[in-house]
Amino acid sequence: MSDTADEQHVEAWLIGACQALGLNVTAAEDDFFESGGTSLSAMKLIARVEETFGEDALPPDDLFAESSLRALASAIERNRRRTAPLAGS
Repeated sequence: MSDTADEQHVEAWLIGACQALGLNVTAAEDDFFESGGTSLSAMKLIARVEETFGEDALPPDDLFAESSLRALASAIERNRRRTAPLAGS
């Protein structure tokens, strides 16, 4: 899968996860907090991201720094690549 396809997959997953938390999101351009996200729903989202994509896939600093779903997907992919085991390890 290409980086773009990976990020689009994560974006789609984030939209569904945010909707499950009761947020009014429909697109990757939507902002987590402007769509009704709170600090409590942020922690719930981080927990779900870690269950799905691995530990530290979405640190709180990343969520609070730039909260559009597209930026969050990008951060998740960046953090996954950074923490992924090296091939052959």
